[in-house]
Amino acid sequence: MHHETMLSRLLRPELLLVAVFAAVAGASLMRPAAPAVEPARLATVDLEKVFNSLDRYTAEQGKVKAVGEELEKQVKTAESSVRQLQSDLDSFKEGSKEQADAIAKLQAAVGELRAVQQFVTAKLELEKARALRDTYLAIKDGVRRFAEAEGYDYILLDDSVVDMDPANASRTMQQISARRFLFTSPKRDVTTQLIGMMNSEWKEKKGG
Repeated sequence: MHHETMLSRLLRPELLLVAVFAAVAGASLMRPAAPAVEPARLATVDLEKVFNSLDRYTAEQGKVKAVGEELEKQVKTAESSVRQLQSDLDSFKEGSKEQADAIAKLQAAVGELRAVQQFVTAKLELEKARALRDTYLAIKDGVRRFAEAEGYDYILLDDSVVDMDPANASRTMQQISARRFLFTSPKRDVTTQLIGMMNSEWKEKKGG
């Protein structure tokens, strides 16, 4: 009767596979388990609502209004000058040098009025853009501090709440394609909390 040697038995494919599996399993048991990954905490905000509810943005809009009223005075002064020169034309003889000089002054005044109007429009748009930019940067900073305080990993802009403008098919598709959220749970919305924190900070900054 032929007796197999220990080496020949170990070289059998099925026994070799069992040995390899046992070695791998043993190594896995000896390796420390990887720590469980904690799920990320997410929240959403309605950015438009934040803008419209911040005392800071209301104050910024007040500044823009004050600048607009001051600029409007410049326009009215230029308009008044044009009206006066138009009225003076009637007092000059038709075809006289005085009338020609008055017409030249009127043309210069009209040019100045247009220049003032263009300046006022550009300046007012610049002030509106500044108010939006400064408020947006303040919101970003507020969101960061709110997330750190409340333990959120991400706070996302909820664009599913914004209504679409019913334009032509191409424009409507552009609006649809620009959306990133089709649905967000109200449970994840922290808009009210963020507004409350930022308005409270603004009141403290302004002395109550």
